Amino acid sequence: MSRPTPQPHDRSPWSSPIVIVAIAAGVLIVVAGALAALLLLDDRTPESPAAASSAPPAVPTIVTSTVTDIATSTATITTERPHPTVPGADWQGYPDGPRCNGADDPAVMIGETTRSRVIVCQVGTQSGRSYYKGLADGQGVEVDYPRRIGDTFAVTNNGVTYVISPESLVISQGGETVADEPMIAHWLR
Repeated sequence: MSRPTPQPHDRSPWSSPIVIVAIAAGVLIVVAGALAALLLLDDRTPESPAAASSAPPAVPTIVTSTVTDIATSTATITTERPHPTVPGADWQGYPDGPRCNGADDPAVMIGETTRSRVIVCQVGTQSGRSYYKGLADGQGVEVDYPRRIGDTFAVTNNGVTYVISPESLVISQGGETVADEPMIAHWLR
């Protein structure tokens, strides 16, 4: 018995337009889901037990952005940003200074004395990369890589050391205390 010769109009069921559209839609859904999952991952560093017990809880602020997927439809992604408890400050410091440099650099510490304002900012989502900024009497300072020990930060710039804790800002030079300013507001992430 011989097999009939396939005719030009005989096609594989896999070449059907409906099957092709269904496969393409499935791939787009998987890609959009993977993209949404990556964007929603939160790269927060865990809080130390001391910081959790001494700092008041942060109230989240919702920031909404729109992302376009491959199929040109839109999805709304919601990102929570911490809201510091320091009056006049937001998630990047003080609007009138000091303030974190990059658009995605969050503050991890904000403090205020009667004379000074200080912040420590994380560089984007890079864990372990941070910088300190301080402002007093119209003069500002910025120093990379402050050291963190618990809820205290320390940084040295040109022989001047700044130690920032929930209780105070201590500035010393040559081993002598130049200023010891009590904190009137402090927030730590």
